[in-house]
Amino acid sequence: MSTSVRRSSFLLEGPAVDYLAPVAALIYPVTLWCFHWSVNAFETGGRSPIAIVAAAASFASLFLLPGLILLAALHLASIDKPNARQLRARRVAFISVAAPTILVFLGVLLFMAHNPIPDSVAWVAIWMGAIAFVGLGGLSGGEPHETAPSQRVSTVRVVHGISASVIILLFPALHLSNHLMGLFGAEAHAAFMKVARNLYRAKLVEPLLVGLLLFQAASGLWLSRKYVAGRMDLFRAFQLASGTYLAFYVVGHMDSVFILARTYLGIDTNWAFATGAPAGLIRDPRNIRLVPHYWLGVFFVLSHLSSGLRLVLLAHGWRKAIADRVMIGGSLVGGLVATLILLGMCGMRIQFA
Repeated sequence: MSTSVRRSSFLLEGPAVDYLAPVAALIYPVTLWCFHWSVNAFETGGRSPIAIVAAAASFASLFLLPGLILLAALHLASIDKPNARQLRARRVAFISVAAPTILVFLGVLLFMAHNPIPDSVAWVAIWMGAIAFVGLGGLSGGEPHETAPSQRVSTVRVVHGISASVIILLFPALHLSNHLMGLFGAEAHAAFMKVARNLYRAKLVEPLLVGLLLFQAASGLWLSRKYVAGRMDLFRAFQLASGTYLAFYVVGHMDSVFILARTYLGIDTNWAFATGAPAGLIRDPRNIRLVPHYWLGVFFVLSHLSSGLRLVLLAHGWRKAIADRVMIGGSLVGGLVATLILLGMCGMRIQFA
């Protein structure tokens, strides 16, 4: 895929695109507040057509900004010879893709620290710093030096893939299937979880799984740092972006489960914990941040695995067109599974007559 073709697919041009990702991340919490406000207006205002439109538009905005951030990251990745500021903007954009899950992680950390500062203050400080970091890149001068991936990078990439294969066997299929059972009710979810936990919470399995997940997060960020400055096509850029999201998601999710729930609160990480009961995900002003956090988490898990499968297929001589379709198809399945899981967590139920 040529640079000209890739650039023509995005309506993102000019210096302003260097700042698009951190600016979008900065204002992302505003979309959460708007959706919460519109839902309250919908429920208390007689469900008027205006309230319905406002709720639908604000809900779409929850995913619009993360989508713009991803597009900005892919666009910056398409620049063959970025200058110093563009390279900084690219690095920040890939981290900004993880903004929805970073916000959740930040909220948990501040909650356990007894909220020394408001979430909003910390959030503004983080992304204003990111914007300044990009801007200062224009003062550094010189062109970034690109180096070919070393043997060490190749080794870490292989081990990263092997670790992912082991994790797939132990956890994601069971965990995602467990959440899909939420479509049939909390009881069905609990029954499936009771059986699944016999495997991934076994005394020998759980420490291994935790170690592998932490390794995946650390090695994924390390690999992303090594590859982000180099030339990449759209598929590689998406793989790095999805991997960056998952690195923050995995660490934040384990913090919520092992430290917040089990240690700090002393509660079980059951359906009520996952769905923010009794308020739920939609009506609580803090829980609402879990909606895009969960959806993007599931979507990026399956699309990132599809990206890895694409590379395996290419390495074994498959035609690029077929390998690309496998990745795209896997990503579409990821979006469908994420939507079904989120609908179940928000109250939709499947019943048989």
